[in-house]
Amino acid sequence: MAERGPVVVIGSGAAGSACARGLASEGWDVTLIERGRWGGTCLWYGCVPKKSLYQSARVAREGRTAEQFGVKTGRVEIDWPGVLAWKWHAEETWAGDQKALLAGAGIELLEGEAKFSSDSTVEVNGATIPFEYAVIATGARSAVPNIPGAELADTSDDALGYADLPSSIAIIGGGFIAMEFGAVFASVGVDVSVVTRGPRVLEMLDPDLSLVAERRLQSLGVTFRASSKLSAIRADSGRITAILETSDGEEASVDAERILLATGRTPNVEELRIEAAGVAADSRGRLVLDTAGRTTNPKVFAAGDAAGGEMHTPVANYEGAVIARVIGSGVSESADCSGVPITCFTEPQLATVGLTEATARENGYEPDVRRISFDAIAAGVIADVRDEFVKVVASKSDGRILGVQIAAANASDLIYSGALAIRAGMTLRQLGETIAVHPSFSEALYYSGD
Repeated sequence: MAERGPVVVIGSGAAGSACARGLASEGWDVTLIERGRWGGTCLWYGCVPKKSLYQSARVAREGRTAEQFGVKTGRVEIDWPGVLAWKWHAEETWAGDQKALLAGAGIELLEGEAKFSSDSTVEVNGATIPFEYAVIATGARSAVPNIPGAELADTSDDALGYADLPSSIAIIGGGFIAMEFGAVFASVGVDVSVVTRGPRVLEMLDPDLSLVAERRLQSLGVTFRASSKLSAIRADSGRITAILETSDGEEASVDAERILLATGRTPNVEELRIEAAGVAADSRGRLVLDTAGRTTNPKVFAAGDAAGGEMHTPVANYEGAVIARVIGSGVSESADCSGVPITCFTEPQLATVGLTEATARENGYEPDVRRISFDAIAAGVIADVRDEFVKVVASKSDGRILGVQIAAANASDLIYSGALAIRAGMTLRQLGETIAVHPSFSEALYYSGD
């Protein structure tokens, strides 16, 4: 067991908090440094506020279809200040007193900008703090392309708090952030265009998932422009124009009141003065890490979005906890995120865990794919959501479940069953022997088994 000395954790988001709590509980002298709001990106600029907007948008959609089920609600109107008020309420309620919660765990808290001053010290507010270990958990920020007029566009931070609802918005990007904001704004009456550099949205997900979401958003009025690269942004008479270069080299444009850049996220490491600590970065500015999250300085680790891997809150929390164990035990351990479920909160929700049919083949498996559409289960017919589905990917040789993909209004809840099945090493036969409630959407997983 390594000696329990001073540890400095930079950043109080999911990764930093998990790491600091784990180390403090084992008796380490932990100092947690935060330059912004305590709680990090997920709480104030990511998951919680976005999911709050998603909830309001979902209620609006359901209100418009209520008469189909014999419920007359009258005309659905959007009170945008009320939507923002609910978002702020959800954030503050979930946050509680972050500083008190962390301090109560035995962690020393410092507010300020942390910068490395040597391979074993950081400076904060003019004071030098020595460390035996340091953990970089500074999160990430929106990536802004280096193009003319980029300053005219918004990022996700801006979109979370628009004082007035725009009449139209062009969203540049085809990932989670783009599709989540696309669903929100389309649901509350905004004219939405989505511009993707690739041939389809959500290229990191199973094509069947992205196809359902694209069709559903089109039904809400969203226009998609694929295979188009943003080359410039111009402003004229209160409108903003995104200048695009199409795949065939032609120029095109999209006009909107707002342009939202959803073009990825960049780790926040540039201002840490990592070179003073002997911490290396690659040509893209991302930290060079081993499988345990250790930098080129063996005393300095990185976790969460700052590490530049999968930028999801559960992953950040898990990586922070793993690094705490590595520091505490002195034994290297890799953060295996292959079984972590993730969800895109668009319309409908899209969730995945483990391997897709394509990645199963890439990993040498002959996949046995079971897809159950919700029009084949009673719950789907009752709720009239027949285009949603569950897909289970198993190994044909032994029936072991390798992955699960779900497109459903409650996919974020259903996917946990898939994660459990994978972690437990369940087979299709065992899945089919685990009886589900009737009528329920979980029956789609049950019917996927043998």
